[in-house]
Amino acid sequence: MIGLVHTEHERPIAREFFELFKTPWEPYTSGRYYDILVVTSGEVPSDPNAKLILIYGSRRTRFDRDIVPLVKEAAEECTWVQGDGLEIPVYGEVSACAPSKRTFLHSRDRGDCIGGTLPAGNRDIIRIGYNLFEEVAFLLSRGQPPYNAHIPTLEIHISILRECIRNAGIPLVEILPTPYGYDFTASLTHDVDFVGIRDHKLDHTMWGFLYRASIGALVSLAKGRSTWSRCVENWKAVASLPLVHLGLCKDFWIEFDRYCEIESGLNPTFFFIPFRDDPGTWNDRPAPSPRAAKYDVRQLRGPIRKLAQQGCEIGLHGLNAWRDCDSAMLESKRIGEVFEQSETGVRMHWLYMTEQSPKVLQDAGFAYDSTYGYNEAIGFRAGSAQAFCPIGAPGLTELPLIIQDTALFYPNRMNLSEGEAMDCCIGVIQSIVRYGGALTINWHTRSLSPERLWGEFYKALLAHIRQSKVWFCTAGMNAKWFRARRAVRFEAVSNGGGVRLTIDDPLSDDLPALRVRVYGSGRNGHLDTDDQDTAWRGSADLSVCPAQQARI
Repeated sequence: MIGLVHTEHERPIAREFFELFKTPWEPYTSGRYYDILVVTSGEVPSDPNAKLILIYGSRRTRFDRDIVPLVKEAAEECTWVQGDGLEIPVYGEVSACAPSKRTFLHSRDRGDCIGGTLPAGNRDIIRIGYNLFEEVAFLLSRGQPPYNAHIPTLEIHISILRECIRNAGIPLVEILPTPYGYDFTASLTHDVDFVGIRDHKLDHTMWGFLYRASIGALVSLAKGRSTWSRCVENWKAVASLPLVHLGLCKDFWIEFDRYCEIESGLNPTFFFIPFRDDPGTWNDRPAPSPRAAKYDVRQLRGPIRKLAQQGCEIGLHGLNAWRDCDSAMLESKRIGEVFEQSETGVRMHWLYMTEQSPKVLQDAGFAYDSTYGYNEAIGFRAGSAQAFCPIGAPGLTELPLIIQDTALFYPNRMNLSEGEAMDCCIGVIQSIVRYGGALTINWHTRSLSPERLWGEFYKALLAHIRQSKVWFCTAGMNAKWFRARRAVRFEAVSNGGGVRLTIDDPLSDDLPALRVRVYGSGRNGHLDTDDQDTAWRGSADLSVCPAQQARI
């Protein structure tokens, strides 16, 4: 059991951290014995009764005078910290510790000791020179800058704490952020910004298409970013445009059937814009006019119901839902008029959001949001691929957006070739395989069509993902599984026989089992022969005894 000494301000952040690092913990109680004591408040108890004490923070504490003193206090915007095979940015204040014989973290630039262990009698004391919960709060509310998007920073913070505990020889129980029998979960999502090019007559979108599908196609070919076959396909689309507008030729931007064929059995999610010709607002002013959709979702009842019949989820692609509760409820109601369902998820159009938006979406009754990501990068804005509850909105599940097509290929964004884009995606997927979580992909419905023609890349990406053991599910089901994991409670067994796991509602049959791990003597995050994984669905309490077989 972890005892936590933290400030009142840190309480909601601490609770969220230990939903991501799902292991037994409780606020520190004086006089009680703990295997591990984690201190982030700066106030170390005078007589801590624990085998391992971890002290986080950049400010001096009482212990720093005699045990592991801070020798330098610094306030840098971003300090890079290195350890055994890891390198992460620390966004808050960082202080150097006195050199230790067991230094495991140091600054990249100066080599200062940032984390070290000092034996103290029958226990170990670890001093880490930054505030863990300040880092977590930054990652979950503001997020990493795009240039650090590829780094699963929050997950590495968790792994550092986990390895400190394991290296001290203390048994550890954790519910992993991946279902039993899988490497990770994946949700294939599609923002429906456009339904057909027939809706666009002599407007910004049509002229942009004509340029990119004609001259732009030649430029891409000359730069080695395209092929002759794609050029020809684009030019054919340009030539057919008059016939499309006359209704004599199929609208090549209507791709619902192709997505259902490509993703058969993978349960994708489609986010629809609620209102036609409404760009929404930003900073109390009308948003740019190209943000407005040219389709009326009420005219799509037939296609939407067909999608639902094939296992697809329908969600809201919000315009002003990020801004206030009335707008959020109005937009949710419009989607409900077209397709009625028990729960509705949302992703904001153009990823509009502020730090207050999660509370707005929670109060409007949305089951989950999937806006927290990047327009100009792919990766881990939250430093993690796990679903989480934003600070201040404990009733909303945030499913981070990890990979977006336009971020990869747009000239004013990452502007990658397909080979570079695949390498980048593979790197992100490898991190998720290592740390767990949900791979949420946004591939716009228009992206299979001329002039983008990103369909072959998308199919290759799906083929790579399928090389792993993946639970493909709708965004709503993904959020539901993570909510079930959050609902698990840990109870100490009074006779010292470990912990008991309980949950009020067992997992439904449409969800895979939770993975409960009891760590053995493995090091550096590798599964050791002494580590035990147990599948648990919550139908009966689970008693977990360290170094023994878990039992129901």
